[in-house]
Amino acid sequence: MLYYRGVNSSINPSRRSERLEAIGLAAAGIAHDINNQLTLILNHLPAPDRSPTDMETVKAAAERCSSLTASLLSWCRGETLVMAALDVAEFLEDYRQRLNLPSSVVFTLELPVGLPRIAADRLSLQRVLDNLVSNACAAMKDCGHLCISASPGVIQVSDSGPGVPPSMQRRIFNPFVTSGVNQGTGLGLAIVREIMRQYGGSASIQPDQTSGATFLLRFREL
Repeated sequence: MLYYRGVNSSINPSRRSERLEAIGLAAAGIAHDINNQLTLILNHLPAPDRSPTDMETVKAAAERCSSLTASLLSWCRGETLVMAALDVAEFLEDYRQRLNLPSSVVFTLELPVGLPRIAADRLSLQRVLDNLVSNACAAMKDCGHLCISASPGVIQVSDSGPGVPPSMQRRIFNPFVTSGVNQGTGLGLAIVREIMRQYGGSASIQPDQTSGATFLLRFREL
């Protein structure tokens, strides 16, 4: 469950400018996510050959659009997200059940026993993983191996794609920067970085990989 507390409105001009910039990025990022969900809905609209599973997908995507809009409104009102303790293994197992990947992508989930809880919330962490998974599938051209693994305080997302050139790795999390692999907006990884900052954690890419890409999400343990 998400809990919010108000932020003091008497902030200095510099802080207010930073706040407006953050709201702008949040608005662009959530619009990006909502657009992804609307595309999913359009692809699963009722037709003679559609199954009940397709309708469940449409319903879930519509509910997610509603949740994303609510989170944007909360942020624009100047409210700060307060994270709760999240069971990593339980969350990732549930995420695997909901994951809808291209048939040519082989997925692996690696979870050791006894993972500590982390400071996060379900909706925004799902956004983080959705963006990383979407980028990975685009990099692999929907054919390859995707792995999500966890260790204490860390979640890794790895793919078997061509990887990120060293010259781009230092700026890949900046808004509107893309690797040229897909035709995305260049906001996905900026969203990931901003959410991880809210958590008091970080997002990074593993350097010096000979193939593929691995993104590291570091959290505060609870």
